[in-house]
Parts: sequence; structure tokens; C-alpha cells
Amino acid sequence: MDSQKHILELLYSFRQVHLSFYQLFWKDAGALGTTWIQYLVLRTLRDHPDIGLTELADFILIGNSTTSGVVDRLVKAGMVERKRSETDRRSITLRNTEEGDELRKRTENTCNCYLEPLLHISEEDRSHMLQTHQQIIDILTQKGRERSTL
Repeated sequence: MDSQKHILELLYSFRQVHLSFYQLFWKDAGALGTTWIQYLVLRTLRDHPDIGLTELADFILIGNSTTSGVVDRLVKAGMVERKRSETDRRSITLRNTEEGDELRKRTENTCNCYLEPLLHISEEDRSHMLQTHQQIIDILTQKGRERSTL
């Protein structure tokens, strides 16, 4: 198999996993009135309440501008609240409202039914897959750095 074919095989595999996951998630989460990114925000704020927008964006791996738009929609829907930081009055922190936490729980309960079978993948296979993913991330990150210095 030539090198281009190896690369395409990897890319198509990631694309298939990505599409399979999102097709399932969009169908169920959409019926609940949420999106994948909104769920990630609610999940992250559950685990890290009272963080700022930049920290949230870093956790969910998207830009500040996109995160700001998602948070705005969640605030308008009453799922997330903004508060002035008690330690720095210039800063705004974010946390889930009770309604936001309920939506997060419903989304998790609904989506866990089709994600739970992933737990049948052996620990060894999961570990190997995650190590391989990290290698790919490291390689691509390094190439991105090299490219930005040109």
C-alpha cells in the first residue's frame, strides 16, 4: 500500500467514527434541544464551575469567539449563568443553572445507551487506541508548529 493510501485510510477511519458518533448524538440530543458543543459546555461547567470564558474554551478545544456564542445562547435559554468573580470584580465566571444541569443529565442518560457498548472494547485496546491518537495529535501539532514558523 502506498503512503497516500495509508494516510487516506486513517482519515476515512476517523471520518467514519466522527460521522457515526455525531449522527447518533444529533438525533437524540437534538430531540432534547441541545447540541454536542452545548452539552460539552454544560458538562465542563459541572466539572469546573465558576471558570471564565477562556478557560472554558481551552477545556472544550474551541476558540473564544465560538465559545462566547454558545454561552450566550445557553444564558438566554436559562441553562448557564454569568456572575462577577468574587475575587476579581472585572472577571465574569460561568456556572450551570439547575435547568442547565437537568438538561446535561437528560442528555447523558439518553446518549449513554448507545455509548455504553464502547465499554466492551478491552482496556488494552482502548489504551492502545488512545496512545495512537496521542501520537497522531503530537505529529500533527509539531507539523503545525513547523508550518507556522515558515
